[in-house]
Amino acid sequence: MEPSVIPPLPVGYQLGWERGSYHWPMHSTRREKAHERAAFPKDRDLTVSDGTRITYTIRGDGPGTPVVFVNGWSCTDGYWTTIGPATAAAGHRVIFLDMRGHGESGLPRRPGVAARDLRAEDVAPERLAADIVEVLDDAGVESAVLVGHSMGVQAIVETCRVAPGRVAGLVPIAGTFENPVKTFADKPVLDRLYPMADVLFRFVPFEGIRPVLRRIAHPSLGRRLIQGIGMGGPNVQEKDIASHIAHIGEVNFSVLFKMMSGLRRHRTAEFLPQIAVPTLVLAGRRDHFTPASVQQRMADLIPDSELLWFDDAGHLLPIEEPDEVAAAIVDFLARRVITPPRRTVRVPGRSDEGVSQ
Repeated sequence: MEPSVIPPLPVGYQLGWERGSYHWPMHSTRREKAHERAAFPKDRDLTVSDGTRITYTIRGDGPGTPVVFVNGWSCTDGYWTTIGPATAAAGHRVIFLDMRGHGESGLPRRPGVAARDLRAEDVAPERLAADIVEVLDDAGVESAVLVGHSMGVQAIVETCRVAPGRVAGLVPIAGTFENPVKTFADKPVLDRLYPMADVLFRFVPFEGIRPVLRRIAHPSLGRRLIQGIGMGGPNVQEKDIASHIAHIGEVNFSVLFKMMSGLRRHRTAEFLPQIAVPTLVLAGRRDHFTPASVQQRMADLIPDSELLWFDDAGHLLPIEEPDEVAAAIVDFLARRVITPPRRTVRVPGRSDEGVSQ
């Protein structure tokens, strides 16, 4: 039987992605586990223009500009448990999505051994940006403020580059705007060594370490490791990283390493001066993964941006200083982001004036 052809959304053509004729949904058991441990279980899904199933949920129904939260590399929506509800309580619809290869979202095809059956473009930042735009389309949102953590920063900056009319503001948190390997821990030698590691990644089936990771993935061990390598500061609590640590035992690291190779090739420094939307950069001074120099350069390159430092926080800023981050975002939205008027959508068969959107 010929596979049914899934018609792509218009944005798929606009961004140059081929029509997908099938998608590879996550294994049902893993998806069920991801749904159970999600801070915001996903109740909506769509098949985007390359055939990948992307899941998301919407919370809140306020009149303010919608806000999209974009997770980091290997991360879950557990990083937004305080920040998301605070944003919704301030009068904004908030959207939480699982990036492809993470949580409840899938991939365009089976990755194969060592993710050899995935193309580089299947998990590149450009494709992540296309997913975000297509989620906006599916949710009926014309423009939104994009909040990204870690890898999510590259995804939201790329979204602003390819679809500037859909972005009402940017909030990069503890992340870089391009190649994270070159600036990682202020050790550029890692970027020079990466090509050798990239060759290794193509032949070693890292998905085979899942059983080991499931056995050792415990929040107490995770907290000690996070603090030992300088990823997070003293405010990191076991309960805040529990869903992320559990997720580590389920994700396919062969896929994630291919994604990291795409992030390494990503370049947007020349684009940053062209960003014309309000931008708030949130950074931790103890962030060894994305050093202070990177955060400062991003703020310097984006016109009229704001930079807010958190002296005692590291790379896990959203859970190290959740109340302060939430307050900063809500304040930024109130001061800098203009809320567009809501449209009235006429519903066929209804005798009233329509539904406000």
